[in-house]
Amino acid sequence: MSRSLRIEYEGAFYHVIQRGTERKNVFKEDRDKKRLLKYINIAHERYQILIHSYCVMDNHYHFLIETPQANIAKTMHYINASYAIYYNTKYRRVGPLFQGRYKSVLVEADEYLHYVSKYIHLNPVKAKKVKNPVEYKWSSCSYYLNNEVFPKWLEKERVLGYFGSGKRERIRRYKEFLEMEDEVDITKENTYKGVILGDKGFIDAIVRKYIDEVEDNEVPSLKRLKRIKEVGRYEIEKIIRRYERNEKEIRKILIYMIRKKSSKSLKEIAEEIGGISYWGVGKVCKRMDGRLEKTNVYKTIRKVEKDIALIMSKVQT
Repeated sequence: MSRSLRIEYEGAFYHVIQRGTERKNVFKEDRDKKRLLKYINIAHERYQILIHSYCVMDNHYHFLIETPQANIAKTMHYINASYAIYYNTKYRRVGPLFQGRYKSVLVEADEYLHYVSKYIHLNPVKAKKVKNPVEYKWSSCSYYLNNEVFPKWLEKERVLGYFGSGKRERIRRYKEFLEMEDEVDITKENTYKGVILGDKGFIDAIVRKYIDEVEDNEVPSLKRLKRIKEVGRYEIEKIIRRYERNEKEIRKILIYMIRKKSSKSLKEIAEEIGGISYWGVGKVCKRMDGRLEKTNVYKTIRKVEKDIALIMSKVQT
């Protein structure tokens, strides 16, 4: 029988998302949310896991979780199974409570931990539950920004440490970080195949160590994670110049095609191209998507894509 792929190692960080079946509410009242947090506390004692940020909504939850002992699967099985038994007993129901297995994205901590934390804390704001994330009772945001006694399983200093040395400075700057409007969703734009959030070096190291040696028939979804050879920046630029002469357009199309045809993060693309920030790379890609309806741009992109596909077919054979 085939198995699902889970990347586990000591000290790993994950953004875990679990939704109710058919996206129905699985937390009907505050006591239900409180019960889930109780199981987190038990999991902390049993498996030594740490939660860096969390948010429990009515029909799903988010955890930013660290596993010092390489046991994300055991941890999540315990939390979800325990809560499902509690919920089904309380509300006299039968059948699966959650929508399939939990989704977990392996996170490169040093580069992206604070972005995931922000994404989690802004969930209630995006859902229009509250205007200010600190107002939402069932997330870790108030523990970050207020001087409150926090659960022993909540580790907030790792994230706050990115924002200064003094306690007040950290809180102030993290608050400003939450209030900053992002034109680009960093957590989405830098997630590789929906499984790994990190820069190319991190992704390559994880794939090389935990994926390349696994047989495809053991994990059906493995093929989409296998490393493939990528067309380099200068090859792409050479192709673009066959169809476009305007230097500004060449630069924009080059940024767009590198983003689309490689596993490089926004930051890595910015460093390779030069003279642009990763925010700028994200904006260029977003605007290019909007311009694809224009005939000339669409035709150019299609020609470039066909030429790249031809090169890749020769590489793979």
